Amino acid sequence: MNEAVFDEVSGLWAEHLGLTFPDDLKGLEADGEPVALLDTYMAGCVSGYLGGELDAEKRVILDDCNRVLQKLLPTLPHGDGREYAARLVRMADLILSDSPSPQSSGT
Repeated sequence: MNEAVFDEVSGLWAEHLGLTFPDDLKGLEADGEPVALLDTYMAGCVSGYLGGELDAEKRVILDDCNRVLQKLLPTLPHGDGREYAARLVRMADLILSDSPSPQSSGT
């Protein structure tokens, strides 16, 4: 685990935990999934990473949620919802870069 990545994710996560789910994301769906549900899934994955337990299943979930949010992000108006989603994407990008996929770890 890369300490600099871990520290950045920890800081972003602490900031994220102090926020309420933005009104402009409530009821919004991306690829047929409620954004609030993607947020919940990602919270479990970030918590797992910070706790040292990002298993292969959580990594796949994080990657899937991240891809959906990355597609949604450019469509969001500037504001709290966009910043909230961008923070989730940033944390996921950091975690995924620090947690090689199981397929690539055997080479």
